[in-house]
Amino acid sequence: MLMRIKNFTLLFLMGFFGLFTTNVFAQEDATIDPANIRYWIGEGENEVVFIVNWNEPDTALAWGYRFNEETLIVKEVMEAIAETDPRFAFEAGSWGVTNITFNNGTLDLSLAGMWWMYNVNGITAGLGFDTKTVANGDVIKFGDESCGIITDPDNFVYVWVKEVVAVYPYAVEAKIDPSDIHYWIGEGANEAILAVNWAEPNVCYAWGYRFDGESVTVKDMMDAIAAADIRFDYQGGTGMMYDITYNTDEEHLALTGLYWMYNINGAMAWFSYDEQTIVHGDFVKFGDIDCATEIAEWTYVWTAPVLPVTDNTGVDETSMAMSLYPNPATSYTMLDVQMDQATVTVTDLQGRVLNSFVTTQNNEPVRIETANYEAGVYFVTVKNADARHTLKLIVK
Repeated sequence: MLMRIKNFTLLFLMGFFGLFTTNVFAQEDATIDPANIRYWIGEGENEVVFIVNWNEPDTALAWGYRFNEETLIVKEVMEAIAETDPRFAFEAGSWGVTNITFNNGTLDLSLAGMWWMYNVNGITAGLGFDTKTVANGDVIKFGDESCGIITDPDNFVYVWVKEVVAVYPYAVEAKIDPSDIHYWIGEGANEAILAVNWAEPNVCYAWGYRFDGESVTVKDMMDAIAAADIRFDYQGGTGMMYDITYNTDEEHLALTGLYWMYNINGAMAWFSYDEQTIVHGDFVKFGDIDCATEIAEWTYVWTAPVLPVTDNTGVDETSMAMSLYPNPATSYTMLDVQMDQATVTVTDLQGRVLNSFVTTQNNEPVRIETANYEAGVYFVTVKNADARHTLKLIVK
C-alpha cells in the first residue's frame, strides 16, 4: 500500500512538472508586426525591428530601422536609434551592453547589468551586440532577466512575453520667442501667443496678444485677433472649432473640420477653446492634423517653423475709404469706395475669384450680387496703383 502511494505521488509530481514545463518552457518571445511600428528610423528597402523589455514596470517598446545594406550589426541599429530619439540611450563596456534606458518624462526605464543575453527572432543571439549581424525581417530583443522566462536553463535562453508596444515618434512642438512677434494685439502687462499651422502648404503663422486680467480664454484671444486683423478669421460654435483661415493676395490658408484638438505650451489642451483659460507666457497652437506628428494617443505636435505675421496688412488705410452694406448679405451687398478706376475682386476662403470688375470714376456705390453664393465668409479687395484694401463679407 505504501509503495502504491509513493508511486502515485511520483506520477503526480511528474505530471505537474510536465505541465509546468509545457506551459512555461514552451512560451514564445512576444513580438510585433512591422506594419504596427510607428517610429521608423533610417532609409532603405530593408527593415529590422528593435525591442527592449524593461522591468518595474514590465514594459516592452519597439522601434523600426530601415537600411539598404544586405546586413548590419546590432550595434549600428542601437546607435542610430539613440542618435535620432533622445529618449533612448544605452551604455556598453568591454563585455557588451551594460544599460539601456528610456525616459519620456512619464516612463523612466533602465536595464542595468551585463545584458549580453538578447534574442534575434526569438532565439538567443550567439554573438555580442557589436559583432552580431542582422538582415531584412529580423527582430532584435533585449530584456530584463527578472521579468523574463527561462526556456532553456542550460543555454541561458530567455523569452519575454509582455505585449510589445510601438514607440510613438519623437517630435517637439515648434515655438517662437515673444521678442520675435511683429504683430501685438490688445494692451496690458500679460502676453500670450497664438499660432496656427496650416497644411498645403505646411506653414505656421503667429500673433501676439496682450491683456490685463489674470487669465483670458482662448476664444477671447482669437476674437481680438480676428477683429484687428482682416487676414485672420475663424468659425466656431459652442466648444467646437470649424474653420481657421488666413487670406492675403498671395496666400489662402484654411483649416476645415472639427479642430477641437490643439496645444498649449506643447501639450494637448483638455478644454474647448471657449472654456480653456490661458495666463501670461502661454503659447497656444492650432494645427492641421495632415502635417502633424502624433507623439501620443490623440496628442499631436507641429514642427514647421513658426513665422510671425507682419504687423499690418500692407494696406495704406488712410488713402481709401470703403464699406460694404448690408453685411452680412443675402442676395446682394453695396460696395461704397472713394477711389477712381479701382479693380474689385471677390474671393472665397480658398482664394478662388468669384467676381472681378473695374469701378467707374463717379465714385457711386457698386452693387455686388451674392444670391448665388453659398453661406460663408468672402473677401472683397479693392486696389489701384496707390493703395489696396480688403473687407470681409459674410453671406447668409
